[in-house]
Amino acid sequence: MTVDSQPGDHATTKEVEEYLLHLDPAEIGKWTSEQVCSQFLERIQFSYLIENFTVNNITGRVLLMVEERNLVEMGVNVIGDRLMILSYLKLLKKKKVEADKMATLWQGETPASGIQYSEDCGQCCAKIFCPCCITRKMWRITGQGIFYRIVPPCAWFTTVTQEYIDFRFLKDMELRTRNTCACCCQTHELLMFADQKGELKTPGNEDHDPIIGIPAPHQLLHPEADKVETIVRTAWSNARLVAE
Repeated sequence: MTVDSQPGDHATTKEVEEYLLHLDPAEIGKWTSEQVCSQFLERIQFSYLIENFTVNNITGRVLLMVEERNLVEMGVNVIGDRLMILSYLKLLKKKKVEADKMATLWQGETPASGIQYSEDCGQCCAKIFCPCCITRKMWRITGQGIFYRIVPPCAWFTTVTQEYIDFRFLKDMELRTRNTCACCCQTHELLMFADQKGELKTPGNEDHDPIIGIPAPHQLLHPEADKVETIVRTAWSNARLVAE
């Protein structure tokens, strides 16, 4: 018995792959079953399977979970067709994983507002009346690691530097809470320890403990330090699972 396979040959494999690589995983997840047919099946030249996908209500979110056994259950009987579809799905899934890694889990700026997060009264006033007069750190945490940009005061003729801690090289964290301002306020601090090889720094911006000669911990003084610790520990754990 001959199975009628009717994918067209109008687009080359390279053209199809380039099209798929330019798709936004977040938008794919919002696709309806009709959009899956028009934006995926038709573009990869497998429009003969539109009925199979529609009957099984394959939405964009479901599409990113489809495996070979699902294609068999849906009646995709031609092995070559299944392998081609799976290769295209692999591209989409890989891009989604990469997008998830780079998605922002938390972002914030230090010094944070509040006198308890200021070095002195002068810095506290500067944060209110002249924010650009103090050195700021712009933090962003993703599923891949911790990024922060060090922005110097506007009057300084220096460049913005960036540091990055890869979760694969994060060694430990310590959350501290202490009373300040005559015990009227609490300061939340998160210290993050990482191997030097896991840190990407601008040349000449290496920080080391002057006494013991090892990289100094990265310090986050922020009211949401406890929340950040939970986010980082979860992302750190997920990164280690993927690495294993």
